[in-house]
Amino acid sequence: MAFFIRQLDNASTGAALRSLRKKQGISLDTIAKQTQIQRKYLEAFEENAYHLLPDPLYAKHFLKLFVLAINGDVAYFTARYGEECGSCSAVTDQLRIPRQRTGKRLLMRWRTWAKAAGFACVLGLLFLYIGFQLHNLLAPPNLLVDSPSDNVQTTVATLTVGGQTDKEVQITVNNDPILTDPTGRFETRLTLTRGLNIIEVVARKKYGQPQVVRRSVFLEEIGSARSPR
Repeated sequence: MAFFIRQLDNASTGAALRSLRKKQGISLDTIAKQTQIQRKYLEAFEENAYHLLPDPLYAKHFLKLFVLAINGDVAYFTARYGEECGSCSAVTDQLRIPRQRTGKRLLMRWRTWAKAAGFACVLGLLFLYIGFQLHNLLAPPNLLVDSPSDNVQTTVATLTVGGQTDKEVQITVNNDPILTDPTGRFETRLTLTRGLNIIEVVARKKYGQPQVVRRSVFLEEIGSARSPR
């Protein structure tokens, strides 16, 4: 065995593979069928035609299967292949025909563009989501005051102030806090003073700007013949 190894050391990797295969009496067709490796790649190994092999990652795997099929020393042949091939990826790329090189470059560019586009899409969606959340957080809450109407004249000294806002919003009427129900509905009774009354309803969230609605109500002299509008 030592003499045989010395003989292999004096030959190229391809010649050593061919010599060992023939010594085992195994044909390339048999190996191709057994390993599912195309015959052209097996021939490329035996002829040291590294430029005809696929990318080094696949080539090393094919070599391992080839060596196992001819009962060789995998570590020995992969080391020999590495020494002879060196920077095979660069050499192989130089030897490929222009169409192959162009196709490979286009595929690499397409993958790079696809990754960049995917990253940009995710980043854009993230910023959109953050912006939407910030808008909801900082925007004033909705506030609808349906009672009383604006510019009302009345002779009744009390009136109802009520309306609708969003959930979990604080309501004050003339700076007095008012409770809301779970849906955001609120209602309170307010005592008027004679003359012009400004009713200010303010809706506030924990953060953001408040929403303010004002109503003008004029209390006429009690007992006047004029009825409220």
